[in-house]
Amino acid sequence: MTAPVRTRFAPSPTGTLHIGGARTALFNWLFARRHGGTFILRMEDTDQVRSTRESVEQVLRDLRWLGLTWDEGPAGDDQGSVGPYGPYFQSQRREIYVRYLDKLQTAGLAYPTFESKAEVEAEREAAIAEGRAPSGAFEEATADQVQAMREKGLEPAWRFRMPESGVTEFEDLVHGSMRFENRLMADFVIVRSDGMPTYNFAAVVDDALMRITHVLRGDDHLSNTPRQVCLYRALGFEPPAFAHIPMILGADKQRLSKRHGATAVGEYRAQGFLPETLLNYLALLGWSLDDKTTLIETEQLVAEFSIERVTKHAAVFDPVKLAWMNGHYVRKADPARLAPLIREQFLKAGLERPEGPWWTRLASALKEKVRALSELPAENAFLFRREAPEPEARAKFLACGGPGMLAGLLELLRGAEFEPGPLEAALRGHCEAQGIKFKDAVAALRCGVSGRLVTPGLFETLTLLGREECLARLGEAGGWS
Repeated sequence: MTAPVRTRFAPSPTGTLHIGGARTALFNWLFARRHGGTFILRMEDTDQVRSTRESVEQVLRDLRWLGLTWDEGPAGDDQGSVGPYGPYFQSQRREIYVRYLDKLQTAGLAYPTFESKAEVEAEREAAIAEGRAPSGAFEEATADQVQAMREKGLEPAWRFRMPESGVTEFEDLVHGSMRFENRLMADFVIVRSDGMPTYNFAAVVDDALMRITHVLRGDDHLSNTPRQVCLYRALGFEPPAFAHIPMILGADKQRLSKRHGATAVGEYRAQGFLPETLLNYLALLGWSLDDKTTLIETEQLVAEFSIERVTKHAAVFDPVKLAWMNGHYVRKADPARLAPLIREQFLKAGLERPEGPWWTRLASALKEKVRALSELPAENAFLFRREAPEPEARAKFLACGGPGMLAGLLELLRGAEFEPGPLEAALRGHCEAQGIKFKDAVAALRCGVSGRLVTPGLFETLTLLGREECLARLGEAGGWS
């Protein structure tokens, strides 16, 4: 009987949640949901210098915002853990790692080492030059030699003793059969001198004890996998299935970094991108439904996701495509949902207005032509304050006969019902009665009340500004020359 699918996302909380990490979390989440399995979140916080509580909270907040909820992992208060195999913070699992280090020591598969970083680097360079695997100076140290080092006040790190011959093989679900010669792989540190486990050791112990069935991670970890497979077998564990997913590159085909623009999930959230946009776009970085479908709802992603369609080649991050996709999801969104998100953007720009239905009306007026919500304040500040008219708008107002229409337009605005439909009907009737071109009247009103050539729909703009503000602004436009 096949074991129930259990996947995990195991970030190091040393900073923000990167786009690449979010894509890894998404693939694991989709695979677990697709197979009715369990998605586990584990914090790999053994780097006590760089790991912070703030980073933990930000990673959890970003995952929740994306909707990537976990079945086991940090509890709702972000302090404890929920699930039968916790704790899910590696910093709280040190006693567990000690037990498995003892097991390797007893079997003669772990030995102490006192080498400095400089000594390790020198040996690595020598090994590369000689075409061999690096060796450890303390690989064959006697108990007396080890004791002598300890008497000098030095605590050892512990290395795992790799097999000296043979090969390590495993089947990667993306890359196929993988084969590594053991003699070319150096013994590696599994526990540092401060007693904290390294990534390779802690990940193996945790994945085994948490019964992870599938490890989906970036292909930059591919070189770690043969070492981890040897560790699994040395500890008496069956390795999980591995799937190494392609790297994400910038447009210049270099690894995605700050020089390519925003790279953190929180940055896109702050810019007013919607979570469903990021989920859809990230899913397409290394996976596809078919050769033509781009817009895919989350429910369909869950139903269709398969490792078989994950590509081997690197994915290129395209911010232009992401922005286009966000425009699609903004247009689909309920204005009531968008209203607080839009208000947040205007407040950050110092443009304030009390909460209320006005913001929902604004969302309805703006959502058809926007991509990132952060664009809105600069484009629509005129709705909050009077600004000097653009020279082109002033010229347009004069060219379409605005001054000559002014008295009639003011009278119309004073008497019309101030809703988009009735306003449009009243303006059309006025133009027909006065022999005025409707497009000229529209241009005069738009330029007069906004000082701009381009605004949201005119009649929505008028209602957002309100009758008294429109009358005041149009009256000021009468003095343009």
